[in-house]
Amino acid sequence: MKNTIRFAIVGAASLVLAACGGKLEQAERLSPSGSEFQQALYTGYIELAKAEYNEGDYIDSDRFAEKAMAATRGEQVDPYHPEEWHLPSDREPVLIGARERLMQVLNAGAREKLPMQAAKAQTSFDCWVQEQEENWQPKDIAACRDSFVIAMEEIEAAMAPVAVVVEEKVVVMEKKEPMMMKPQSFEVNFNFDSDTPLPGSMEEVKAAAEYMKKFEDPKITIAGYTDTVGSVVYNDKLGERRAENVAFMGIEEGMEPKRIIMRSYGKKDLKVQTADGVKNAANRRVVITVESK
Repeated sequence: MKNTIRFAIVGAASLVLAACGGKLEQAERLSPSGSEFQQALYTGYIELAKAEYNEGDYIDSDRFAEKAMAATRGEQVDPYHPEEWHLPSDREPVLIGARERLMQVLNAGAREKLPMQAAKAQTSFDCWVQEQEENWQPKDIAACRDSFVIAMEEIEAAMAPVAVVVEEKVVVMEKKEPMMMKPQSFEVNFNFDSDTPLPGSMEEVKAAAEYMKKFEDPKITIAGYTDTVGSVVYNDKLGERRAENVAFMGIEEGMEPKRIIMRSYGKKDLKVQTADGVKNAANRRVVITVESK
């Protein structure tokens, strides 16, 4: 009787495991079909489903597998809505802005014009949302976010309007050329091993937000840096936290999240060159660059 009960329990557990993560196997039996964009989505979502399955996250594996199957059936598969996820409150605005930025290029024809890059941007965005909700693997969050940013930059550069030179007619009235605004950078500094901006930093952020208003279509790059104390990996993460905190300050001052690109250079590109392991206040900074898109 005990053996019978034990086998029954094992059998029930097997059914539970089969129900969780089983959609990946179902999705892998299919072949990519539909448009080039849908085929690329299928491939990207299968990769994400496999990665989550291998980590034992069968729920998210199933979610990505479902998206892969929908894509190969020819259905329209939209990126996740961040507000429907349990995200950290300070991260949600950035992801909402990133989705708006993604939808802008998708609706402008990126699916047809740049299908591979568009699919990469969408799957990377969904990866970013999913990892950010878990919020315990900074390296994975950064990898998904950076993959999204790179894909978006490729798409936006390729889809940027092409300037057309036309012959101007000679007119008697004086013609005034529009003033071209130059890129400008603003700097926020930090104490050693801290991601909290020093007192007075808000003035720099406000100045950057004010300068942003001079552009019709601004782009804001927020890059975090550190001094040379500590490992490359640690400082990359510290630079990332510094950049994110300054980005949130900027959002409070009116910067649109979809216009913000965050970067972390860690202890690379030092402002003041020092040997490794040297504390230097000038190198502990975030640089906000405001320019035309």
